[in-house]
Amino acid sequence: MQHTGLIEKIQKLPPETVVEVEHFVEFLTEKQKARKERDRLLLEYVEKHAGTDADFDAELEAASVEHLLKTQD
Repeated sequence: MQHTGLIEKIQKLPPETVVEVEHFVEFLTEKQKARKERDRLLLEYVEKHAGTDADFDAELEAASVEHLLKTQD
């Protein structure tokens, strides 16, 4: 993946705008890291609690069964 066009555009910006671009890129990088960490923690929780009482939601289960019964007609 080539980014020469993007790099050229950034190089043409005034220095204070380049600083803003850098801050935005840092923000996106941190956001991506946070998303990956959230996904990792969620997967860890799911793997630990799958099939346990913590995995069972009676109201959600009832709604799912009701939906399945209605859609089977």
